[in-house]
Amino acid sequence: MKNAAINRAIPWNGGQFIAWILSLFSLTVLGALPLMLQGVSLRSVGPSTSHLPLVMTGMLVTACAPTLAALLVAAFYPGAGGVRSVSRQLRTWRVGLVWYAIALIGPIILLSAAGAFGAVWRGAPPSHWMILPSFSGPGGLYFVIFGSLFAEEPGWRGFAQPRLQTRYGALTASVVIGLLWSTWHLWYVILPGGLSNVTGTDAVATYIRLVSTAVVYAWMYNSTRGSLFLVMVAHAGHNIAAMLIGAPSNGVYQQLIVALLYLLAAIAVVLATDVQSLCRSNYSLAQSKDFGS
Repeated sequence: MKNAAINRAIPWNGGQFIAWILSLFSLTVLGALPLMLQGVSLRSVGPSTSHLPLVMTGMLVTACAPTLAALLVAAFYPGAGGVRSVSRQLRTWRVGLVWYAIALIGPIILLSAAGAFGAVWRGAPPSHWMILPSFSGPGGLYFVIFGSLFAEEPGWRGFAQPRLQTRYGALTASVVIGLLWSTWHLWYVILPGGLSNVTGTDAVATYIRLVSTAVVYAWMYNSTRGSLFLVMVAHAGHNIAAMLIGAPSNGVYQQLIVALLYLLAAIAVVLATDVQSLCRSNYSLAQSKDFGS
């Protein structure tokens, strides 16, 4: 790959970034309102839930809040570049096969390693090393793939990463995005009884894993000259791997092991790259004429 720049010089604008954060959390709360007003917890949602279509629509809005916020701000905030500033990054999909191997096989290897560590910790292997995922229902494979591809990554990597890293560099940008991602990922704590579903270990594991994953995804994104499609595939790869490799009874500690393995991967990325770009080449993050065009 040539020493090209990563970012197409979408100028840093703190206003549009703050607008995206406000939109992200506003849409999240808006989507949660049907449950909050009815006093229904996330675990209680079922066929008998009152106003179920409204509840499900709200949950969809919450799940897609990162992308919806990105598209709204990109479309309407002055100078944000329009929806195409996000969507055109999907055209960068012709990257080396090794990147797709990392995106799809890497999470399976990592979660399998976590399962092996967990088995040693417990002193007993899991009942099944892999399970066949369900293909139906809101938690089925088709829904997971759709959500992984479209619900989040256009917001985290398609909108936030290229804008934030022009000002602060790739590593700092990815850590900030990882902190936002982790906080948003725990959105269900605002629901009735939500806090009782989150332990300290849950929260710690979430922040370690998603901040680390944000660093890894920024490396993948920047190393492929802004391939939003690749990080969407990587996000789907993790979620599919999580479905294939079932968590044991001590799942909380298993999640902490997964988080620590992602942390090791992120540390390896940082040590092997330039922290300003998270690439091995000397990219400029501010002067590209062809990124996303």
